[in-house]
Amino acid sequence: MKNTLLLIFVISLIVSCSQDDLKLPKDDEVDVGFEETFEKGSLNYIFSNALISDKFNNIKRENPIRIVVYDASNNRIKTNYDNLDNLRVQANNGQSWFITQGNEASTVVEIKSVNFNNGWITLGETYTGNLNKNKDAKVEFFNPFVNYTIINNSPLFNSYPTNVTEGDFNYIQPGGIIEKSDGTYLLLTPVVFGAHAKRSIYYATSNNLEDWVFHNEKILSTDMIPFAKTNGNVFSTDNPYKLENGNFLVLLGVQLPNNNYTSAYMIIDENLNIIEDPKEIMIPEWNGENQNSFPLALTKFENKFRILFHKRKPNLIDREIHEVIATDLFEALTANKSILSSNLIHKGSKSNGYLRGKADDASYIKYNSKLHILLGSEEVSSSYLTSNNREYGLMNLNGNNWSHDSRSPLLVNPVQLHHKYPIYNWAWDHLGAFASPIIKDETLYIYMAFGTNNPDYFISGIKIPLNK
Repeated sequence: MKNTLLLIFVISLIVSCSQDDLKLPKDDEVDVGFEETFEKGSLNYIFSNALISDKFNNIKRENPIRIVVYDASNNRIKTNYDNLDNLRVQANNGQSWFITQGNEASTVVEIKSVNFNNGWITLGETYTGNLNKNKDAKVEFFNPFVNYTIINNSPLFNSYPTNVTEGDFNYIQPGGIIEKSDGTYLLLTPVVFGAHAKRSIYYATSNNLEDWVFHNEKILSTDMIPFAKTNGNVFSTDNPYKLENGNFLVLLGVQLPNNNYTSAYMIIDENLNIIEDPKEIMIPEWNGENQNSFPLALTKFENKFRILFHKRKPNLIDREIHEVIATDLFEALTANKSILSSNLIHKGSKSNGYLRGKADDASYIKYNSKLHILLGSEEVSSSYLTSNNREYGLMNLNGNNWSHDSRSPLLVNPVQLHHKYPIYNWAWDHLGAFASPIIKDETLYIYMAFGTNNPDYFISGIKIPLNK
């Protein structure tokens, strides 16, 4: 009888101690830091951690998120990630959080629910791949839509063009936005023919930053530029800089006869008339047939002009971003004078995480008297989600130094999420191509290009509310 009572007691004790109450042993690894936090009202505060790859720093990825235990009967996991409150952040249209693994999110599993008290993450449907649920398997948390909404959830033009008077083209990319004096908007749109065989600049118009009309009217092509390759590539980058007389300076990348690129600019009015023809930028390290470089962005901040340049070495490797600071814009551009400094701020092969690849797109953003860079790059091949896709993070100017938001990348394309949301089946493979940002009505609009490789890109736009 006593043995029977003892057995009943043990069984009842086991039942009463559910897995929810079990204290799991801590790993032997030593925590080395804390997630970066940001002051309310800063641009960084506006963004959430959309791709959580590391316990503290997505760029360093020294402490990857790992599975601690898998409960097969309830299809749920626990991880070594303590800040699960980040998964409370809701996407703009209610899109789910996901667990991902593998190169370019080759495995995607929806998160059904999170118990924030005991750390259990209940898994839902698997949309692609096969999740490795073994102890110590690496995972990432992913929801790109916590930071942005794609305008109209579609490419920018309702009737998407495929040809212009110059012929059929492959894709359209953004090339800078202008707000006209009448309150309407122009978006420069470099048009790409073939596999980057030729590129010319066209434009689109809008009254509200969301509904756009593409115009089959060429602004510039290389046959209009004496020093350019005939039937080559010319493109605009960043937003045209508004001069004191109301005209706009447009930064240009121009392909030379030897197929390298040189840095140039032109001046237009708000009706897109060319006031000054394209000229090479006469800073020695940023012009000429052997430099293979082009400008990325221009701004004036604290009474100094700042210009970002991109340099690509032979075979398109080891790409760099430099910043030139000058007191007089035209003295710098035309005569290599008034330049205060020229610094390398990013070198692709020597950085980590999403920054190790091309590093070929950057735009200045001024917000609440602070200066930021929206930096786009592709990651070298790895087991991480962002591999081989251009993604965007923030850099912040602190005194004379630029620092990265350690949660970067913050803007990530939907990757394989079209398996869950077919509406994004045009947007899952690429992101970027000279992002063009503008802040209006407490909203940050960024015109970018999403793509699936067929064609390479569809021009589109995203919007980010700033009133958090």
